[in-house]
Amino acid sequence: MRFRPYWILALALLLPEPLRAAPRLETEGPWDSTIRLEVFDRLRGEFVDWFEPLPGAPAPENRYDFLGNKFQLGLRIKRDPWEMFLQFQNTTLTGIPDDGVGVGANYYANTMRTTQNGAILRQAWLGSTRLFGVQGLFLRGGRQLYSDGAEAPARHATLKWVQALRIGQRLVGPFEYTHVGRSFDGAVGGWDTPGGNLTAFYFRPTYGGFEVDANPQLNIQTAGVSLNLKDAAGVSTPLLENSIGRLFWIFYGDDRDLVFVDNRPLAVRQADRGKPANLHTVGADFAHVEELGPGRADAMAFGYAQMGEWQSLQQRSWAYGVELGYQLPDVWAAPWMRFGINSASGDQDPNDGIHGTFFQMLPTAWLYAQFPFYNMMNNQDVLVQAILDPHPVASLRFEGHWLRLNSGNDLQYSGGGATSNKIFGFGSLPSNGHTELAYVVQMNALLRATDWLNFNLLYAHAFGQAVISSNYQADDGNYGFVEAVLSF
Repeated sequence: MRFRPYWILALALLLPEPLRAAPRLETEGPWDSTIRLEVFDRLRGEFVDWFEPLPGAPAPENRYDFLGNKFQLGLRIKRDPWEMFLQFQNTTLTGIPDDGVGVGANYYANTMRTTQNGAILRQAWLGSTRLFGVQGLFLRGGRQLYSDGAEAPARHATLKWVQALRIGQRLVGPFEYTHVGRSFDGAVGGWDTPGGNLTAFYFRPTYGGFEVDANPQLNIQTAGVSLNLKDAAGVSTPLLENSIGRLFWIFYGDDRDLVFVDNRPLAVRQADRGKPANLHTVGADFAHVEELGPGRADAMAFGYAQMGEWQSLQQRSWAYGVELGYQLPDVWAAPWMRFGINSASGDQDPNDGIHGTFFQMLPTAWLYAQFPFYNMMNNQDVLVQAILDPHPVASLRFEGHWLRLNSGNDLQYSGGGATSNKIFGFGSLPSNGHTELAYVVQMNALLRATDWLNFNLLYAHAFGQAVISSNYQADDGNYGFVEAVLSF
């Protein structure tokens, strides 16, 4: 019998309202506490049609599909101002190719099994929002998730979207796109007020991403400080009332004993094996929304500078982005058009003692590269987005990307950061002196069947250009997935 998932959606939409609401598994506990059970499950089928290898080259499997499931069970205990959260996670994957290329191959490279299962402690932390009785003084310690750029959640709906999908997790994130994700062991604390936020953190990230055995810590440490502007209501300056901003510093120290990926010859990189990378990234981002004419305009900008040591090289790199949008919220489907450019430096000379490739550290790179054959490193992304909400239960997003390399003397990079102490976490292709990478078109669809059940669909097609053509026989590729997400 052929499976037709749209019947599930149709039945869910016809459920009476009491059944469409999410169940609340919450009860009163001792000492005026509340105890809540939280359940999450994501079942996703992914299809991959990667670029076809050149004739005569090794011929890995470039067309395949696989299935993954991420189940999480959490226990949250609150007694104002304290909160504790424990979360168990189980990941199961099947259909992973043992001689593949692309997304599925990343899972196999880490765990070396076509069917994989891993159970981990995803979160275990204790925190307070009123430490020592001081309102706004907060601290959270233990295993937790962390997303840079989201330290002070926005209030305005447009700014929330921009913060979550165009600012946050570019440099440090939990990598939830994968069927495993990553966690962070350590502490985050600071001071939170209605108009601003000061946050500091120190973490040792865990294995994860494409590695299902994700309990151990990486030989990596990261720390940072951010000063955040909130879009507080009622301030005297309208610009600040409708704006969010951040000044930050992030340190990344990588002490893993492996060969790093960059554009130096292999023998030179092997000679540097065991030497650390100690990088400092300073930057700022800002977003603003303004009622303008019949609609709403938004603008976002960020700029990063990176310095420090990349093994025996000096790190000198940069990244920036500017995006503009305009939405008509009172028109059918509330059409929202956005345009922008995001760019990060590449290395111009592998022999000059300077590593000029911007290093993305521990991001959720998929948020910005949903056909994940590229990332932010040595990349220029000119993008256009069209977002539609034709029905309360449905949202659509269409995107086009013009991708180029900033340096034809550097590599073309992909990946979302370290997955284990044996896998670097970023892959590459030779640019062969070219800079034109690809044109990508994609479509995302979100269907909110109930308060506790959503369906997501992604389809992306890449029209490969000179960099792709010089590495593959067929320069077109496809990637997508269909997933069901249950959460309450």
